[in-house]
Amino acid sequence: MSEKSKIIKFPGIFSERNASPGKYGEKLDDIESWEPYAKLIEQEDYPGLVRYCKQIAEQFPDGLYAQYYLGDAYVLNGEYEKAIEFLSEHHRKHPWNTDFQHVILKALFALGKTENDFCWAEEPVILRMSKDIIDSCYELLRFKRKPRPVFIIYTEFVTEGYLHFTEEDLFNALVKDSRFIVEKLDEGPLFAEVKVARKRKK
Repeated sequence: MSEKSKIIKFPGIFSERNASPGKYGEKLDDIESWEPYAKLIEQEDYPGLVRYCKQIAEQFPDGLYAQYYLGDAYVLNGEYEKAIEFLSEHHRKHPWNTDFQHVILKALFALGKTENDFCWAEEPVILRMSKDIIDSCYELLRFKRKPRPVFIIYTEFVTEGYLHFTEEDLFNALVKDSRFIVEKLDEGPLFAEVKVARKRKK
């Protein structure tokens, strides 16, 4: 889980018996194999996470998930330059892989840099808080009767690109827009519920 997002992304499979060749180099059907990873994340043992992911990446050098999680572990451990250096080669080999792009972006932004400070083989899609984002929220909600939590609305954008804004940023923008009614404010920016303000019939 990154600092910028509460979205949890589960790792790929790290057991040898499930590592049959495929598009990503690992299968995704063995829950137990990512339990050590999840435990290290929960304990915020990021040096231990790097060591664990490094072993897996070495065990499965062609496993794209394994390489991705090592790069992400470097970011979580504050080794931003190392993350960029490590994933640069993998990005050049697999420029379509958005996981690699997103880890590199997280590292760049953590260093106070921008996407322009990296030589991309394929440029990533980056979504920043804007009127277009809020307009998309309106289109998403205007035919919905029931309000939606902010974090659910946020997840609608996850597949569209790298989200360079947080759930809290989205919450604040929705509160300020008169087209929306934001309820359950005491639940916080993730769980506050949003619906479109309906015009009263005369």
